[in-house]
Amino acid sequence: MPACAPWTWIAPVLNALFPAQCAACEGPAPRAGLCARCLDLAGPREGPRCRLCDQALPAEAPAHRCGRCLTRPPGFDQAWGIFDYAGPFGDALRRGKYGRRPEVVAGLGRALRAHLPGALRLDPPLAVVPVALHPRRVAARRFDVPLVLAHGVAASLGVPLARRALRRIHDTPEQAGLDEKARRRNVRDAFRARGTVPADVLLVDDVITTGATVDAAARALRQGGAERVRVLAAALVTR
Repeated sequence: MPACAPWTWIAPVLNALFPAQCAACEGPAPRAGLCARCLDLAGPREGPRCRLCDQALPAEAPAHRCGRCLTRPPGFDQAWGIFDYAGPFGDALRRGKYGRRPEVVAGLGRALRAHLPGALRLDPPLAVVPVALHPRRVAARRFDVPLVLAHGVAASLGVPLARRALRRIHDTPEQAGLDEKARRRNVRDAFRARGTVPADVLLVDDVITTGATVDAAARALRQGGAERVRVLAAALVTR
């Protein structure tokens, strides 16, 4: 049984015993996660974006690669960051992630699944892979945020969850507070593929900040046999 499966039945029990509050505005909400108003304010993101990293482009720019992806192509083929991290979704994600509230992350996962890119439904991957956390990080937070999100995405797409295809071999420090160069150094060689990785995978994480983590993870999956790696993040930090 997947590690996050218990939350599929524990969350409704908790909601019944303790009326849900919106994880962003703390107002009443029908379920854990965001209330209807904050969800409406959260997005999803709109406007022209880079075809590779999904960062916003100027309104007058055509929808192609940003300058960063032109000069340093990422290890993945395409990324989607569904919601803007600088808003209600990011507020709720931080509360769920650092407040050790898996029911909130599960609620945000429902919002993520409601806005999956059409390209993923038309051309689904062979497997969904969560960005691996080090066991010490999971123990500290008491649950695995990317795994919770990836579990729901895999079920929604009707494809297997390859939760052990990627492992984190170094317990790297938190990325928060680091600039882009430091983030890339921090996660360099932090991941390793386990066994033979399916040829076409979707890598799932909670947030893309500079893209350093998903880039390093995607390169490790390619070394393990993946020929196409796409990335899905619940939120993205706009540069």
